[in-house]
Parts: sequence; C-alpha cells; structure tokens
Amino acid sequence: MNLNDQEIENVLRSAPKPKALTALRQQLVAQVKLTATKKEAQPMIHSVGLSGWLRRSWPALAPAAVSLACAAVMVSQEVQVRALQQSNRRLAEQRASLQNAARIAPEAAAQLAVDVSEASAAEEKEIARLKVRAGQLGGEVARLEKMQTENEVLSKQPVTPAGLSAEELAALAKAREKALSINCINNLKQIGLAARVWGLDHKDTYPPDFLSMSNELNTPKILVCPAETNRLAAATFAKFTDENCSYELLAPSGSDTEPQRVLTRCPIHGHIGLCDGSVQGEVAKKHPEQLIMHDKKLYLGGY
Repeated sequence: MNLNDQEIENVLRSAPKPKALTALRQQLVAQVKLTATKKEAQPMIHSVGLSGWLRRSWPALAPAAVSLACAAVMVSQEVQVRALQQSNRRLAEQRASLQNAARIAPEAAAQLAVDVSEASAAEEKEIARLKVRAGQLGGEVARLEKMQTENEVLSKQPVTPAGLSAEELAALAKAREKALSINCINNLKQIGLAARVWGLDHKDTYPPDFLSMSNELNTPKILVCPAETNRLAAATFAKFTDENCSYELLAPSGSDTEPQRVLTRCPIHGHIGLCDGSVQGEVAKKHPEQLIMHDKKLYLGGY
C-alpha cells in the first residue's frame, strides 16, 4: 500500500491520544511543590538554629567578653603606668642634674673669682715692683750718665804720668776699665728691664728692636757702651740709627718663658743680658763655651 506524505500525516493526526493517569499527575505535582518548599524553608531553619545557639551560649560568652574587656583595660593601664614611670625617672635625672649644676656653679664662680683676684693681685704686685725697680735704675742711669760724662772729659785730657809709677798707672787704667765695665752692665740691666716693662703691655712678648721700646729706655745714651770708641750716642730717638748702638739684640720678640735665652750682648766686654732680666759679666769673652746655639737661639748653659 503506497501512501504519499499527506496521507501519512493525516493518519498520524487521527491516532487516538492516550490519557494521563490522574494519580501520577497529582504525585508529580506534589513532589515539585515539596522540593520548592524545602528550598525556601532551609535559610529559615539555619537562621533559627543560629539564634538558638546564641541564646544557649550567652551565659558562657558574657563572662568571657567581660574578662577580655578587663584584660584590655589592664594592659592599657599597665602601658600607661610604665610610660609614667619612665617619664618620672627622666624627670628625676634631669632634676638631679640641674641640682648638681646649681650646686657646682657658685663654687666654680667663686673659684674663678679667687683665681682672677689672685692673678690680678700678683700682676699688680709685679708691676709695682718693676716700677720701683725702674725708678731705682732711673736714678742709677742718671748717676752713670754723670759718671760717663766725667769719664769722657777725663779721657780727652792728656795723661800726665808725672809723679805716678808704672804700677799706679796700670792700677788706674784697670780701675777705669772696671768702671766702664760696670757702667756697661748697668746699661744692659736697664735694657732688660725696659724690655720686660714693654712686654707687660704686649702679651709678655719682648720688643722686636731697640727703637720699639724707646719710651721705656728714656734715653738713647744707654744703647752705647761706655767703652765704645767708634760710635756716638744719638741725641734723641728721632735721630737714632744702628750706628748709634753698641749692643746686639739677640732675642727679638722673645719672652721671659725662656729665662736662659740671651737677650742682649756687648761685643766689647762680652757681657750678656738674659731674658730673665739678669746680666752675666764677660761670659761671651771669657767663657764662650757656655753659650749654646739651638734652633737659631742663643742660650747660656742650656735651654
């Protein structure tokens, strides 16, 4: 039996429709509703369980929470207490330091005042002594100048040996040389004193040359040895030159911190003046081996 497509389609459409079982349909619908109901009810069950757990655990959790809060407060207080203790220790140390400084400061100030007073008193005493000595030497200088003038007059007079023996003439010449040597020593002492007085106003440093201490020397005549025959004393320091000086200044800008250093020297007699103000007679002439040169400085006996 040959059927075309249209006929096959009509036969299929005219086939009887099976009836669904009523009980099966109701069972399937019930299962679908039950599944949906379980899915919707599950969060509520979970929520209800958490709330119940909190209600059951609250009596145990409350003391623990209070204990934690108390512990946190105690830790915070402990930190604050330690910080305050450290601050108190620092303040105590600072207070002790300030008290110590306040105690030491008056003592240091008093000691400083005593030291300054003693130094000032010693300096004033030394200045007074030097002024007295300068006055004394000034009188000696005047006397020696008078003697020098008399010696010059006598030296220009012709020697009249009449009535004098050779021994007497030799003794007279020796006495004259001794007098000139003593005058030379006094000149060197006066120069040494002038250098020390000049140093009082110049940080205890001696002058660099003779002309710098012209005010302390008072007169240029003491710069010429009484036994000098080739040089003349300048009338004033304004007319003073190296040709008007017999002595050598060997310690320019020196000081009394080197007492054995040679300050001045007379090339005629060999006298030397030291930086301590003393004068040693005829050392350079009779005992030159006692003079020692060190670091371009001349010393007597050592340095």
